[in-house]
Amino acid sequence: MEQSDEIHWSLHVDGSAGKTGRGTGVVLHGPDGFTVEYTLRLDFTAPNNEAEYEALLAGLSLAAELGARKLKVYSDSQLVVNKVNGAYEASGLRMKRYLQKVNEKLQRMGEVEILQVQRDMNNRADALSKMASEETHDFGTVLTKILLHPSINEVLILEIPPGPNWMDPIMRYLKDGILPEDKLEA
Repeated sequence: MEQSDEIHWSLHVDGSAGKTGRGTGVVLHGPDGFTVEYTLRLDFTAPNNEAEYEALLAGLSLAAELGARKLKVYSDSQLVVNKVNGAYEASGLRMKRYLQKVNEKLQRMGEVEILQVQRDMNNRADALSKMASEETHDFGTVLTKILLHPSINEVLILEIPPGPNWMDPIMRYLKDGILPEDKLEA
């Protein structure tokens, strides 16, 4: 879906962590009244700040997938907004990894502005995040996904260049049981 550079999209995100569970709410508004609502149920232990980052990552991924080039992101998380905008420094390894992942996504996107709003200006995303955190909620027509692991735990898959390399003897041993030549003499 290719969009004109003049079309602004808006994205409202919120994360919620409570006694009953954790979830995110994402509301993406596009051209001509187009709206997508999306939730993630976080099926792992996460404090509220991590849930906020998961919401932002999910929202940015959805916006990029749908072709948003000019995007305004609204979040009621003062901490996350200020860390992403550079006003606050991320502390702790997990928060630094979340911030790095957000920055990687932002670098691959067009023009993105991230703004902090009051909770009452983010009420639909807030309601969706609370819905997602309830185990027995019926989501109706809202797109829903269960996230089993934090987004920062994704496994990187590296491409192995063709031709001989250091892994060949290991692969031969695993496949055929043939030890490398230098190990046979020992």
